Amino acid sequence: LIFPYPKTISNIQFSDKNIWILCYFISLETLENRVRSDVFREVVLTQDEASKKSHKALFSLDDSCYVIASEKITDSILSAAKENINKLHISVNWENLLRVALWVSEKPAIHDVLTLIKKAGLTGEELLPFKNSDVNDILPWLYYGKRFDILRRICNAAKSKVKTKIGSKKTLVHCHLVSDESGKIVASSL
Repeated sequence: LIFPYPKTISNIQFSDKNIWILCYFISLETLENRVRSDVFREVVLTQDEASKKSHKALFSLDDSCYVIASEKITDSILSAAKENINKLHISVNWENLLRVALWVSEKPAIHDVLTLIKKAGLTGEELLPFKNSDVNDILPWLYYGKRFDILRRICNAAKSKVKTKIGSKKTLVHCHLVSDESGKIVASSL
């Protein structure tokens, strides 16, 4: 049997037996790295413990999957995406969902939010009462008006924005809207 490696490396002599042992350990290390790279990594970015609880109640993922995001949700998303993950859930309240969908760090401007909601399917006349209001005043109107189709489209807009910003076609992204009042997920991109 001919061994393909040299018997001397940097003037260190190896016997045939030692070379085979070394080769065995190299193959184990290579196999371990391959197995590690094939592990499915799922991360859930939540804004707080309430968002974590509501997500965990539906999806039952391990605690190690959950990460509480920083104040700037967009920075947390970019940081998580660098970790080579396969699936990213974003479980946040209305204002943070809008930050993701519009990709802004601060509270989104009302005119940008109204434009986003128009793209989701509402008319300008329907949104006229909110022209000078706070962005947080819109969610109760949509929720109690049973406009879940609009909420779902906004979750999908946030999902699309994240996919564009992280630039990974391999990473699955799901966005979930958590109500501050009930602490439950009320809309999702799923």
